[in-house]
Amino acid sequence: MIGAAREWLVSIVMLSFLISLLRLLLPEGNLRKVGAFTGGLVLMAAILYPLARLEPVWPEWNPEAYENAVNERMEELNAAEEDSFRQQVSERTAALIRAKASELGLTLSASVDTRMERGAPIPWAVTLDVTRDAFTPDGTREASLSAWLDAALDIPPERQFWTPAET
Repeated sequence: MIGAAREWLVSIVMLSFLISLLRLLLPEGNLRKVGAFTGGLVLMAAILYPLARLEPVWPEWNPEAYENAVNERMEELNAAEEDSFRQQVSERTAALIRAKASELGLTLSASVDTRMERGAPIPWAVTLDVTRDAFTPDGTREASLSAWLDAALDIPPERQFWTPAET
């Protein structure tokens, strides 16, 4: 590549020298003007010659590959959006459960598992880490929260997992 560029540059310099010499040898007048113009055209052609030899490389157009790439990217984006939506539903439902538990006098942390139904994440199961001192001997507070989870969020008792939190 460097050798070809050096060769091209040397040929341009030599051609320029030759054209200048011919201009000096031509008599004054129109003949010298025509010679200068012709020499300029020849020099310009020599300068542009490497560009004329280049063959354009056109990218291959493969509509199927393009469509597949677009579809894969759309699936990735949809999955990421679905995961984000599931995460938001889980976090907001856990916050709602903590607020309801606080109203009932329970201190807990909640972890909500979701499941996709008809294209939307719904709360499916909940794990509640309740502090030991929040448990009542008769279980009235826990029963009230359990009933609320079943009625308000459609999470029946068999999908409610109560564990005492480490204090």
